[in-house]
Parts: sequence; C-alpha cells; structure tokens
Amino acid sequence: MIHLWEALLCARMTQIPEQTVRFAHARHGSAYMELALPCLNQTWLEKVVEVNTYYRFYPIFKDMFPPEPAQFPALRDSLTSLALHMIAQNDVMKGMTRDDYYKRLLTAEVLEGGFGDLAIEVFGDMDRKEQEKLLSGWLNCFRVGSALQIFLDMVHGLVDDNIVYLSNECPDEILLYTGLKKERKLEQRITFLIDTFLDIRYHVEVFYEHHFGIIGIEETMQTDETAIC
Repeated sequence: MIHLWEALLCARMTQIPEQTVRFAHARHGSAYMELALPCLNQTWLEKVVEVNTYYRFYPIFKDMFPPEPAQFPALRDSLTSLALHMIAQNDVMKGMTRDDYYKRLLTAEVLEGGFGDLAIEVFGDMDRKEQEKLLSGWLNCFRVGSALQIFLDMVHGLVDDNIVYLSNECPDEILLYTGLKKERKLEQRITFLIDTFLDIRYHVEVFYEHHFGIIGIEETMQTDETAIC
C-alpha cells in the first residue's frame, strides 16, 4: 500500500469496519510515499495508519502541525483522522462506475434490513468476492427481471461442488445437488438464492452430500451413498 485510498480498500476487503480505522499525521514519514508504514510492501492495516499529510494535502494540513506543541492535541488528532477519512472516501468515489455506486446503495439497503433478516445473515457470511458476485447478479436481476440463467450463475459462483439439473418433462422443476454436508449456513444461502433469483413458479429440490440415483450411471447408484429422488 502506498496511497491513502488503498488503506480504505484494504479495510473493506478484509471486512474491517471503516470507523475503526484511525488515520494520524506521520512526523517521520517518507517524502516519496503517502502512507508511513513499517514495511514497504505491507498488505495489512495497523490500528493507527500514519499518513504523510504533506505528500498531497499540504494546503489542507500546513497550519495544523507547527513545531510548537498544540493547545488541544486530542482534538487536532481527531480532526486529522476525520479529514483523512473524508479525503479517502472522495478518492475511492472517483474511481467508481455507476454499477459500483448502485452496489453500495444495495449493500446499505441489505444491511439496514430492507431485504429481511435472512439477507443480512447470508450477506454477512460471504467474503468480499462473493458479495461482489451476488451484487452483480442482483443488479442484472433488477434489469431483466427474474431469470433462470442468473440463478444458475449465482449457484455456480456461490455454492461449492454443485450440479444443477433441469427437467425435460417439467420445465419448472429444478434439481440442485451439492457434495457439501447439509448445515445451517449453506441451507440459508441456497434458500436465499432460490427466493431472490427464481420466480415462484419454479420448484427446487435440493440434495446434500449424496447424489440421487440415475439409472445407467453407476457413479450415482452406490449403496448407502444414493439419495432417493
């Protein structure tokens, strides 16, 4: 990390609440780097991130850190951290596309309970990459309406070791198999994907760990390892 905005992105990627990140003026920072980090190629955040405020923001901070002791040092440090947070937010926003902006609004609505408690729990259990994939699918769903292909993309991207079967005789019947054991968080994730991305007309049967038997395919017809469909 070299720039201020990279520290904020690092916090988001590692799911560190931004309000817990504290920025401070670096009295002995490098003249060639915006962040004064202990390690040159550091990829993690300290509790306090020191910033060379004169690197890009000299007009803002030039009068805040004179040689003589400050009269109210705690207040000055708090205002410095607040100002750097605002600057970092502006930096991040400059590189946002319209979809990025919509994703931030959608994330806020999810976390505020706009889509129910299940959405909050499932979204919170996902890592950053999974959340991005879900948000992209959600935006596509808003644009085109409920679509089977979007649901299939979400399942393949967010549920490990899965196979989805579509019935030739009944187009609205879907069989979903995952080699993972049935447990609460996985069941919640699959239920959430079904409720979010499929019309009510679809009927989904979910099989965990053991594949259902298919006549003629020996791998699915193993004793004590075959689910009854």
